[in-house]
Amino acid sequence: MVFTMDSTFKRAIFIAIVVAVNIIFLFTAFFYLPELNQKSIAVYLLIIQAFVIVTFFLYRKQTTARVIQVKKLKNPRLQENAFEVTKLLFKEYEYITTTAAQVQKDRNTLLNQFIFFSALIAAIVLFLVANPEHFFSQSGVVGLSILCNIIGWIFFLNLVRFRQAWWSCAEAMNQIKDFFIINSRLPDDIARTTFLWDSRTLPRAGKKSNNYYYTAMVIAVIASSFLLISSWAGSSNLQAPTLTTFSALLALYHFLFQMTTYSLFLDFKPIR
Repeated sequence: MVFTMDSTFKRAIFIAIVVAVNIIFLFTAFFYLPELNQKSIAVYLLIIQAFVIVTFFLYRKQTTARVIQVKKLKNPRLQENAFEVTKLLFKEYEYITTTAAQVQKDRNTLLNQFIFFSALIAAIVLFLVANPEHFFSQSGVVGLSILCNIIGWIFFLNLVRFRQAWWSCAEAMNQIKDFFIINSRLPDDIARTTFLWDSRTLPRAGKKSNNYYYTAMVIAVIASSFLLISSWAGSSNLQAPTLTTFSALLALYHFLFQMTTYSLFLDFKPIR
């Protein structure tokens, strides 16, 4: 979680580790400990990881902001006429700030919806566990837990997109700031002291220790917990529940993978 994914080399190492770990999980589930009945869980985990990584490679450039280099107007007449667009730029700035605020609000709504949905599914799972005589209760626990894990990934990827949208808004605001700073009559270093954040000081999209990251962590913990439940239910009869080391490792790896994909998506910067 503490590592960044800001280079091709790091991303290659990450994918190599993912492949190696999945080979170990599949070998254990199919050949080494087949009695644990974890084949379907191991295959599902492989599929969801492949989906996430393919999504990254397909859409990474479309979801990353591209900043255009601001140019300084050298002609005095152009400098005077350029600021006739001030009202338009202010409107654009207002729209961007409104969009950024809406993204923050949507993030909170997203988390609340996921927690509500997870609590509802958890209540159903507890009902099935408390009533083992219920028809197909074991299959129901596994199915519902997998479903909630899938929903968790959907919410997680939405959260990543919200972070990308917020960062794009911040870069767009900095683009306008840079235009006025570069083309104003104030010295560049003095004009920049007005703003805490500009194109040079804006925190990177994948920065840790912020609300987005902690929200992602909450979603990852819940999603991993449901994977743990599905793995546990698949290897027991619900009458003598036992938590195997394999199930715990699956859930732990799922959490680490999910949090690393947060950096995978947000640390990527296309060549400009």
